[in-house]
Amino acid sequence: MKMPKSLARSEVRISVAAGLVVALLVVIAGAALAMTTERKYTAESVLVMLPSSDLDTSDSAAYYETLSRGQIIATFAEVADNLRFEQQAEQTLQLTEAQRATVTTAVTVVPDTSVILVRATADSAAVAEEVADGTTTLASSYLAGIAKPYRTEVVHDAQGSAYSSGTSPTLLFALAILVALIAGLAIQQAVYHLMMTVGRSKQRDVNPNLNGDAKRGAHSRVTVGRG
Repeated sequence: MKMPKSLARSEVRISVAAGLVVALLVVIAGAALAMTTERKYTAESVLVMLPSSDLDTSDSAAYYETLSRGQIIATFAEVADNLRFEQQAEQTLQLTEAQRATVTTAVTVVPDTSVILVRATADSAAVAEEVADGTTTLASSYLAGIAKPYRTEVVHDAQGSAYSSGTSPTLLFALAILVALIAGLAIQQAVYHLMMTVGRSKQRDVNPNLNGDAKRGAHSRVTVGRG
């Protein structure tokens, strides 16, 4: 059963409008999220633990062997990860309370090595780099007093190492547009097919004998032809 053209056009308009409304709401929500999302930056400095340089060859080899087992370097990294080094670095840098609230640090060990990574995250690349270097300096100074016969060497500092570690607002907005297109199309199709189904049902209710009349008419024409 065909739908009247005027009714079909109405269903198209309503379904498209519904899809546009949903898409617009998704875009607005995505834009709001993108504008309120704070970008984070992570900077990294690298330390290495080595046997003291004043050891003789045999002792140095023995201490290298001990380092290779991983227990000592893991202990040094755990000590360096103490929150007080981060807090002292923040005080030295005279960071504001708002800046301190965004700062976090983490000290880890590169697996199967004596390399220690000191990472700092903040809402500014410069702050992240300064906190990473400040924490590294303070932790290294402390370890120098307890780590003998080992020593720490800075492989490289954090200057210039900061990178964006959060989701870019531009990327969030682009994703919102993509989701809006998909959601809008899905809603438009769902509304359109629902309205088409309802429209056909109403037509059958209005003309319940239409199909029966058509069949009887066809039967009569066949009977007359035979006569």
